[in-house]
Amino acid sequence: MENAKTAPSAALIAVDWGTSRLRAMLLDGTGGVIAEAASDAGIATLAPGGHEAAFEALVAAWPPVPAIMAGMVGSRQGWREAAYVPCPAAIGRLGGGMLRFTTSAGRPVAIVPGLMLRTPARDGDVIRGEETQIAGLIDREPGFAGIAVLPGTHSKWATITEGTVSSFQTFMTGEMFELLSRRSFLRHSVAEDGHDLAALPDFTLGVRRTVVDGLPFLAAIFSVRARQLLDGVAPADNLAYLSGLVVGGEIAAARASGLLGHGTALRIVGTRSLGRAYATAFAIADYRPTALDGGALVVEGLAHLARTIGFLDKASPA
Repeated sequence: MENAKTAPSAALIAVDWGTSRLRAMLLDGTGGVIAEAASDAGIATLAPGGHEAAFEALVAAWPPVPAIMAGMVGSRQGWREAAYVPCPAAIGRLGGGMLRFTTSAGRPVAIVPGLMLRTPARDGDVIRGEETQIAGLIDREPGFAGIAVLPGTHSKWATITEGTVSSFQTFMTGEMFELLSRRSFLRHSVAEDGHDLAALPDFTLGVRRTVVDGLPFLAAIFSVRARQLLDGVAPADNLAYLSGLVVGGEIAAARASGLLGHGTALRIVGTRSLGRAYATAFAIADYRPTALDGGALVVEGLAHLARTIGFLDKASPA
């Protein structure tokens, strides 16, 4: 790996800036990673006007190359607000919606806009941050037609055809799990934390209850309490069961709404642990998705979008 301070091939800084973390990658002209750096200077931790200082402090040892940024950095609470691009949207339209400016030190910066959806059937939806992973998926699989599932605190299901995001749906799955396991009365029936919950048999049972057996979600979650009281189920097993109920509830809701049909091509984009959990849940529901590394797709997506605005050479794909 090159010396990041003097790397002659350095061409771009790709930034994933969320609510709690700031992550930066120094890329060469092909989109390859030369160096990485991260800090706890998330958007929620910074005072107004402190974004440029936080970013420059993190990359002070790197060459003064342009930077492309995505995530909450473009929100109303971020460095500068990048307006949402309406769906349906070809990924190339994100380039046209970039917010571009120059820092006080003279560094060119571009912030990736999020996506928004307006439809009479729903009250609207938004994506900010995950669009870079979708761009990375499209860059990797230009002909992909199907659904990209991006699990997390707020899981996103994006329908993609020929490089265009035609629609998407948000499920507050991760946040619901957090609320139920740590703040609701169910917290007395589950362990405080757990590792690789999807590997436990009770996770599978929870998924089956909501996806296969069709137990209504609001009824199913009470069974967490009943299992403890009536059967003495261990808190760790009950936590896995609750996780299965929540993930399975997400899949069941997507299927019931018509978003997910049999034969639909599926890509799970996320961390390895979430990828394994969702792959397990989908298999129980008789689907066979492909799990992809979300971190890698962030880099690929930012590099792809950087080419659309001339921050990287289009003739040098990653």
